Amino acid sequence: MYLDQKKETPLSSLDELAAAFKISRNHLIKVVQFLSANQLIITKRGKNGGIIISDKAREIPLGDLIHLLEQDDSPVINCNSKPCIFQSQNCKLKSLFNTAYLAFIESLNKSKLSDLEFNNWSAIFQTT
Repeated sequence: MYLDQKKETPLSSLDELAAAFKISRNHLIKVVQFLSANQLIITKRGKNGGIIISDKAREIPLGDLIHLLEQDDSPVINCNSKPCIFQSQNCKLKSLFNTAYLAFIESLNKSKLSDLEFNNWSAIFQTT
């Protein structure tokens, strides 16, 4: 969202992003690598380099974007992560959550990242 809102100076540096979001640069590097590998951002090295949002990121439906960022085919319940005492009892909870998750994704897919607008974007990232 941050990169999509940058109109005047579309390139951002790692240091700028780390400061804006108050996160560690090392963590941000991993995020940038993931986003770049999935063609959601374009990175340019060097003096005039930086990070810019890709056209793919602007056009991907929000639900598909969220699903990609979740990196899990079953993000709500994983019956295999711990031994589940209900697994052998024909439990329907996972199925219900998966149906709800798919409805959630479908609902988000009606919008794109570029549809998200803020009245005063710069106020969100003002330092206090």
